[in-house]
Amino acid sequence: MFSSATLVPVAFVLALAFALVAVTKIISDGITRRRLIKAGSAPDLARAITTTSQDDPGLYGALKWGLVTGAAGLALILIQFLPYRSDEPIVLGVVLVFVAAGLLTYYASARRVARTKRGAA
Repeated sequence: MFSSATLVPVAFVLALAFALVAVTKIISDGITRRRLIKAGSAPDLARAITTTSQDDPGLYGALKWGLVTGAAGLALILIQFLPYRSDEPIVLGVVLVFVAAGLLTYYASARRVARTKRGAA
């Protein structure tokens, strides 16, 4: 489907972009905390402003990526039993449909968890 000559550079660029975003967020949060503390606000306020809330569905990242990789794995297993070669476009379509189903499953489960937390509070 994809050769390593195209897949490795794409993965490298994505990993580099992810690392750049992570480092930028860490530096930005540090600068924000430092400015808030210098302005005389309490350190607890600075910590509360720069951290994410526990109700944020983005905190369920492990669940999301577990569902996505599991769905992609199921798609790859299914493709082995279909009468198509691995370089045909339908193979990529099957993988993308399964990945989309994994993301939709994550969305539904994250909403359900957020709804139960909101109802319990």
